[in-house]
Amino acid sequence: MEKVTGKSVTGVKNLSRGNIEYILDLAEKIEPIVKGESTAQPLKGKILCTFFYEPSTRTRLSFETAMLRLGGGVVSMADAQTTSSVWKGETLKDTIKTIENYADVIALRHFEAGAAVEADSHSRIPIINSGDGPNEHPTQTLLDMLTIKKEKGRLDNLKVAIVGDLKHTRSAHSLTLGLSNFDNIEFVFVSPDTFKTNDWIKDIVKEKGNTYVESEDLANAILDVDVIYMCRIQKERIEDPAEFAKIDGLYDLNRALIDNCTKKPIILHHLPRVKELDEDVDDYEGAAYFKQTYNGVLVRGALMTMVLNKEDEVK
Repeated sequence: MEKVTGKSVTGVKNLSRGNIEYILDLAEKIEPIVKGESTAQPLKGKILCTFFYEPSTRTRLSFETAMLRLGGGVVSMADAQTTSSVWKGETLKDTIKTIENYADVIALRHFEAGAAVEADSHSRIPIINSGDGPNEHPTQTLLDMLTIKKEKGRLDNLKVAIVGDLKHTRSAHSLTLGLSNFDNIEFVFVSPDTFKTNDWIKDIVKEKGNTYVESEDLANAILDVDVIYMCRIQKERIEDPAEFAKIDGLYDLNRALIDNCTKKPIILHHLPRVKELDEDVDDYEGAAYFKQTYNGVLVRGALMTMVLNKEDEVK
């Protein structure tokens, strides 16, 4: 395991296997604090700023919960495009140069790919990428991987189906990049033809010695997988309603499909869900998507502890 070098966490593509294992190990170490079983306060006196240009429920609230549980404080700006000076035309650089005077770490969500890297270049305090447009969502992937580790007991030797809009979903991009660092991972990319995984991501899978197959048939693709990761088909990306009608309902997971699987896969979803994940899956023993929301507190707490160099205070 090895600590992330540099002050910020801007993308999974910058993380090694050792980095990921370090973060997940730290996440498990802070769990007693989050659960109230330890009185340690590793982030006492530290302030988090959550600055979100886009809406969020789980990401923003779990960051803020983690900071409070670990003894720190929070200042927050939601819907920054309309409720902050961004509305007046303030640049990202000027916004970051202002916030760094009020906080010790910034959790940034932005609508543009690459915004976290740009923010980091202007900031003297750590930036944690909380989603940058269609690019990456590294904290989501780390909590996804912590959930897989807890539920399956490993991150090597897995067959993982990622289902839905694999072209535009940043969580799918980051999960593929993250898991590609581990051994003997077989990806099953399940999507409509026009929503396939980007070629550069598939190239990284191959470069790291793992494999993938692509399918448009959900029922057959998931028969023997260990993990099913569901993503919404992004209807707003399809200009012709008739084209959406052709695929509507073909990538919706229900209990009947799961019961046909030869293994008992765990089911993940970055949430929020629409109809691509039926509520009849909620009672399935492998449904882990609400566990993901809890694990998000652990992972985001671990990241803040790491970038603020407070690991030694985790007891």
